[in-house]
Amino acid sequence: MSTQNHYLDLITRFGGKKVAVIGDIMLDRSLFGVTERFSAEAPIPIVDVKSKVEQLGGAANVANNLRALGETPILFSVVGDDQDGKILSKLVEEEIQGEHFIFRENNRPTTVKLRTFARDRQIARADFESREDVKKEAIEKLLIGLSSLAKDISAIVIEDYNKGLLKASFIKEILKIAKKFELKVLVDPKFDNFFVYEGVTLFKPNIKELSEATSIEISDVAHVEEAASILRKKLKTQYVMVTMGKDGILLMDENERSVTRPAFVRVVNDPAGAGDTVISVMASALMAGISPEDAMVIANYGGGAICERVGIQPITPQDLKDAICRNEKN
Repeated sequence: MSTQNHYLDLITRFGGKKVAVIGDIMLDRSLFGVTERFSAEAPIPIVDVKSKVEQLGGAANVANNLRALGETPILFSVVGDDQDGKILSKLVEEEIQGEHFIFRENNRPTTVKLRTFARDRQIARADFESREDVKKEAIEKLLIGLSSLAKDISAIVIEDYNKGLLKASFIKEILKIAKKFELKVLVDPKFDNFFVYEGVTLFKPNIKELSEATSIEISDVAHVEEAASILRKKLKTQYVMVTMGKDGILLMDENERSVTRPAFVRVVNDPAGAGDTVISVMASALMAGISPEDAMVIANYGGGAICERVGIQPITPQDLKDAICRNEKN
């Protein structure tokens, strides 16, 4: 079987699993327009806005990717009790559907990422958010919900954007539940809680986060391997997967064996959401019993395909197949 057909066959195994997605969800709001003049107030372009798009972001984007891949994602998160929280909750209901555990918190703003595009090129971003800890009552409700569903799910994906939800105590309780029910756990971390995620299945930092966590100045793949080894041993995790931007992806297993894949994307139009896509594809593939090495190859194609688009969009099995057919030898 050719390598192309091998990966195409693996993709047919995706879907049909329930997966918990726990983390910070956000509203991605994009303004699209044209710029033909500069402001008299400052040396900046004026964008004549032609349209506005609101999409699922953060952990909600991961859940939407998993839905598009044929899985049944269940979101666990908190939003603000505000208009943006209502919009975000409605988008989840319309696009992902199903059962979710999303609680509203008074006096907390819903996280919003506002991106401005001129002729499909991102020229500015504004963030509206709080990094204050989520209240204890909401955390308790999320844990009760997770415990009640744990026997029916195949994996947990933790999306930590450092917005106040994933405190160390909450993470430890999630991992206890995962261990009790023998669930795969995939983590997209932020630096604050890096070393709380002991014993997870897959830990996916980017190269900047890896460098900061290990105090290793990374300038080549050998440095990435060194830092990944240190991190994997410290966390006692099965796999460390490092997204390296234009240099592709590296995966290190529990035997200290590492494999890399170069980035394949031809034109980067908008990298937003690529990391969400990568971990979503990895989760689908691992739940389907696909080897982490093969899963990494497919996930790399998914991340590259998303970078070629503009705006936050979920990946589908057909998108993955198209990317593989364009780039993998038959």
